[in-house]
Amino acid sequence: MLIDLLYASARSHPATTALVHRRARITYAELADRVERLAHGLAGRGIRSGDAVALLLANGMDFVTGFFALAGLGAVVVPLNPQFKRQELEACFRSCDVRAVICGDECRDLCERVADTWEYPLQVDISLERLIGSSDPLKLPNRDPGEDLMRQFSSGSTGRPKRLSRTHGQCCAEAHSYTWVQPGDRILCAVPLFHTYGLGCCMLAAVRNAATLVLMEDPHPFLLTRGRALELLEREAITVFPGVPFNFRLLAEAEVGADLSALRLCFSAGTALPRPTFDAFLDRFGVAVRQLYGCTEAGTLTANLDADAVATFESVGRPVGEVRVEVVDHEVVVSSPALTRGYADGASREAFRGGWFYTGDLGRLDGEGRLTITGRKKLLIEVAGHKVDPLEVEDVVISHPRVRDVAVVGVEGRIAGEQAIKAVVVPSEELSERELIHFCQERLAGFKVPQIVERRTEIPKSPLGKVLRKYLL
Repeated sequence: MLIDLLYASARSHPATTALVHRRARITYAELADRVERLAHGLAGRGIRSGDAVALLLANGMDFVTGFFALAGLGAVVVPLNPQFKRQELEACFRSCDVRAVICGDECRDLCERVADTWEYPLQVDISLERLIGSSDPLKLPNRDPGEDLMRQFSSGSTGRPKRLSRTHGQCCAEAHSYTWVQPGDRILCAVPLFHTYGLGCCMLAAVRNAATLVLMEDPHPFLLTRGRALELLEREAITVFPGVPFNFRLLAEAEVGADLSALRLCFSAGTALPRPTFDAFLDRFGVAVRQLYGCTEAGTLTANLDADAVATFESVGRPVGEVRVEVVDHEVVVSSPALTRGYADGASREAFRGGWFYTGDLGRLDGEGRLTITGRKKLLIEVAGHKVDPLEVEDVVISHPRVRDVAVVGVEGRIAGEQAIKAVVVPSEELSERELIHFCQERLAGFKVPQIVERRTEIPKSPLGKVLRKYLL
């Protein structure tokens, strides 16, 4: 079913540039041909419908080609971070029953060492160009919408990752929700394709709408590549740019400038967009960054497409496509044709009820259906009978002029069963614990004031900028 999205764009816009990566450019007709040839080559290597195949590739043409070739064969794609260590890879391979691995040169040795000790044959492929060049095109059939397309893991930022599957039909439903992308748009992908955000808002959105996907060859660390991002935004006349708050802050602070007059839509997701970052990017480039909300379980759920992006800055927008959003006891619950059926580890009962997914995010809906995320239910810290939202405390701490970054977590207190509030801060210059606590005491109720202050050089975050709180406890 997903392969038909590619075929449709190749038929309607065969000469439109599909992918730009480094110096290479290929059209939709050429992309469809590469996908068919690779699928034939992989089939010759024994890949069959239902086989789980790990995709350990950085952003590039190989990822897109490999993803659609596997989808067309009916294999189950397992997109993973190519920076994973051995223990992480082995856990994912075992959980997903991976039978083959497609990886880049940077992962080859590690994947082959894992394969050498695996309990069953584990095939490792690295040279996709060789398979493409030596294979004839293989016309790929449309798949049943109920067939599994992907196995993924929830982010695990507040606990252990949970495995889930999404079908061809679910991913197609997500792809059809990207109505703000049009043929002729040029999307800059500076977020990982192995993550739901990049895979959906960049790859699926582009292919569904015959838009051009411009891939940053190595977007991390973004601090060192922001000049390259600005160069691509200007040179490629990018019109749509999905990113994370960290991207937009660094671009706004860049010493070099760029002409971003072609840019019509910027989306920020992964974590809340700070108002100073919004203002700085708008002042520097004249483009308002809109917030977008989604999850691994369902892809994109809402997007701020409001006519006045400044007035609705805090909102993550209205539901997209056929998504439905409600707020039940302050928790955001969603229903979507793109939503997974549940988790594989038996943890679905609490989160999936009556066709709705209980996200664990706190939020509110206004009278016009706009959603604003106000916190995270599972992050609430219990302090002497009070519930403390760490995001509220973070907002105060980050307002200190000598704090560059902060994350607040609950840790075991002096009294058994009670929690204490710990603020992990990245100071921009010398800052004492006493001074910061006094600063908070002046702005927060006593039970919300951090009892512990820990200084670090950086806050651990996921590739999309989500704070990995489990490493702060």
